[in-house]
Amino acid sequence: MKKAIAFLLLLLVAGCNGQEKEKPEIKKEEKKETAEKPKGQWEVKKEYDEFGNLIKYDSIYSYSYSNIEGDSLKVNLDSIMDSFRDFFDERVPFSWKDRFSYFPETDSLFMKDFFTEDYFFKNWEKQHSELQEMMKKMDSTRNAFLKKYHPGLLESKENN
Repeated sequence: MKKAIAFLLLLLVAGCNGQEKEKPEIKKEEKKETAEKPKGQWEVKKEYDEFGNLIKYDSIYSYSYSNIEGDSLKVNLDSIMDSFRDFFDERVPFSWKDRFSYFPETDSLFMKDFFTEDYFFKNWEKQHSELQEMMKKMDSTRNAFLKKYHPGLLESKENN
């Protein structure tokens, strides 16, 4: 008899624990609506004088969006910058040290203007257009990197 009661109790306990709770299924439309709403926060600062009168009132409303899945967008910027440095060094055909030397060449043929009063300024004027071209190449290299490896992070001109 004890074995039968123990067996029935075991079945009762196993039957109660064996039931699964049904999770409410969220439809795609409902999930999309919840993902698009920003998380907002108010911060209010008030300052009163010695008589209890309000003399300063400052409030800040901040909000942030999450990605499509509703999770916060996490980006490891250090990792992106390290991989960009390697990508950049492989694809840009110049070196900073080579391009930005304001000191005279070692060959005396190129040193004739070294003794003029505005030697460095003249070099800057000559290198200004080269500098603009370098910046364009650098931007196009950066854009190619972001499009290839991190397409979601590149901002378009329309967004700015």
